[in-house]
Amino acid sequence: MAHTLYENFVLENQISDLLNTKLDVMNLMVVDNSLATSAGLKKVINKYTYNGKVEKLGKGAKNSSTGTVAFTPKEYTVNRYQQTFKYNDMDVLQDDMVIDVATKGAAQVMANDIKTQYFAEIANISNTKEVEGALTYEAVVDALAEIGCEAEEGTFLLMGSDCKADIRKDADYKAARQGEILFSGQFGSVAGVPCLFSKLVPANTCYITNKEAVKFFVKNAGSIEQDRDIETKDNTVVYERHGVMALVDETKSVKISVSRA
Repeated sequence: MAHTLYENFVLENQISDLLNTKLDVMNLMVVDNSLATSAGLKKVINKYTYNGKVEKLGKGAKNSSTGTVAFTPKEYTVNRYQQTFKYNDMDVLQDDMVIDVATKGAAQVMANDIKTQYFAEIANISNTKEVEGALTYEAVVDALAEIGCEAEEGTFLLMGSDCKADIRKDADYKAARQGEILFSGQFGSVAGVPCLFSKLVPANTCYITNKEAVKFFVKNAGSIEQDRDIETKDNTVVYERHGVMALVDETKSVKISVSRA
């Protein structure tokens, strides 16, 4: 029987579906598709600051100063993310699970790479708070107060195993009422703010942030191409995506650094 290549759209949908189920960090960021409809491979992100003051004025008086907006641009280049796998007809004849395992593996590798990019951007949060000894419930509450969010909906904590252990041992945490689980990887909450664990968070570090902080700008959501050598019966499958991850708004974020004796 003649060999027939798997339809591109079949493999593409299979890998994309698998990728989306593995990408739990997608709930922690905004996915922006604006690049998909515009030409170019660059994205400029402006970091804005506003400076102004309120004055109490009498009738007919004018403000002595006006508010100003300043911004610092940062240019990002769209990246090409590609995963390639190969198989031979004989491999499939020997075990027909080869294609399924390959597509699952490709999706997992792609998901892991996107997770790594997300945490690399979160690490760029410039607002920092130093904590001595261990991460405590009180330190998190103080950091939340420094951010000054009137509404904390959508805010979450990201931490590794060491800070997770600190919080779980904290008396205030153990005594507090834990809310519902809202995110994958969540193990509890501090003052109503979900606590999430990831091994990708550096030691002695805890991030307080929200979904609006990081955007994944998608240029091409995904495509599949295949090639085949009719003599050797070797098959090559290439899955690629184009996009760029960027920290776009850190105004409601803080990085807690723990100094241990």
